[in-house]
Amino acid sequence: MKAKIFVLTLFIISSVFAQSEILFYKDTLGNLSYKEVQKKPFQLLEKQILEPHSNSVYWFKIPKDKSKPESVFRILYERIRKADAYQASHKIKELSNQRFLSYQFSRKADVYIKVAPKLHAYIPVTLNSAAEANIKENKHVLLNGFYYGFAFLVVIYNLFYYFIFKDDAFLYYALFLTSMSFGVFTMDGMLNFFNLNHTVNDVLMILNYIFLAFFSSKFTNNYLFLELYYPKIKRLSYVLGICIVISGVLYLVIDNYYYLLILNLLVFLLLFIYWLCSVLLFRKNMYTKILAIAYIIILFSAIDFFVLKFLGISLININSTNIKIGAFSEMIILSIAVLYRMKTLRDENDVMRKEIVEYSEELSQLKIENEDRTFSRIDQLSLRERQIFDLIVQLKSNKEIATILNVSINTVKFHVKNIYEKLSIRSRKEALSLQKI
Repeated sequence: MKAKIFVLTLFIISSVFAQSEILFYKDTLGNLSYKEVQKKPFQLLEKQILEPHSNSVYWFKIPKDKSKPESVFRILYERIRKADAYQASHKIKELSNQRFLSYQFSRKADVYIKVAPKLHAYIPVTLNSAAEANIKENKHVLLNGFYYGFAFLVVIYNLFYYFIFKDDAFLYYALFLTSMSFGVFTMDGMLNFFNLNHTVNDVLMILNYIFLAFFSSKFTNNYLFLELYYPKIKRLSYVLGICIVISGVLYLVIDNYYYLLILNLLVFLLLFIYWLCSVLLFRKNMYTKILAIAYIIILFSAIDFFVLKFLGISLININSTNIKIGAFSEMIILSIAVLYRMKTLRDENDVMRKEIVEYSEELSQLKIENEDRTFSRIDQLSLRERQIFDLIVQLKSNKEIATILNVSINTVKFHVKNIYEKLSIRSRKEALSLQKI
């Protein structure tokens, strides 16, 4: 049964990337023109293109087939915002108001599409008939609406609980979830509907990276009480945070691929460190276990998509849909976990409060019993001993007591000795403490 499921999974994955009608050619020097590339030997595209950063240019060819209806070619990666498409020596205009870079064309002649990635060479592409492409896109938009609507409700729900219970974990999780959802929003190409220019897109992306790192660290630190267990991790977070900001600014100013790579590495290193802390504290309580498990899906999916793909490799072949599934699962699990944590802490506080009250009552009872025993011992004193005791607590010396009572000093010393024995004390200080009682 497991083998069948595995084969089915491989089939589904391969069907996503296998494009029997798309050919490609890698121009390593990046200097071929449209006419020159037509003479080159194209290969069948059997899997998505994923290679490290280079100056190579990738050409895609869709052979003519007059029996086929108009088709739509899409590059399913929002960071590829420009390409050149040709058919019969004429340039094809890209479709407007699309999430991803898309071209629609007839199949009466060969189509060539030139892609020069600025970052790493991750170029997932699809080819469908215009009608099929439109249906698929409508389904994606519908599912996206459900996802972002649900995320918005979860954010509102956590803010509501924050104002009711005054627990910062709800606030930080709401902000962390907002940042994560916006990251998925940009990854999904949704910003392209707003016709923002390249610079604004990059600024929003960098700001979201910074907010994601900040709010995730604040949430995890507050949720796990890390200052109690690992107080030095705060300093490490500040150092990584400063490096993240510097890398983001350098990328915006210089527009260099490597600064964006460093930014991705630092952000997900910080997230990994906090996840590792939850693993180290796994046995502490149930809500720590939930966090450690919930983070696994989204964290390692994001590392594969945002870090490893930058290096031209992929361990589990994650795409934007997988990221969304992981984020959706994490959203549900952590929302329940935060609420469960609050309930657990409130129950623990109630138990502690009850124990404190009980302990206070026990102390009060002991104090009353001690006072009763003290008064009982004082009542055992004779009249003369009581007179001398009262003068002792008034800080009178033996000589002064003898003068006041008109007795000898030896008599006073004799009674003082008896008083000490009857009250089980050894000094005048202890007599003073008995009087205060």
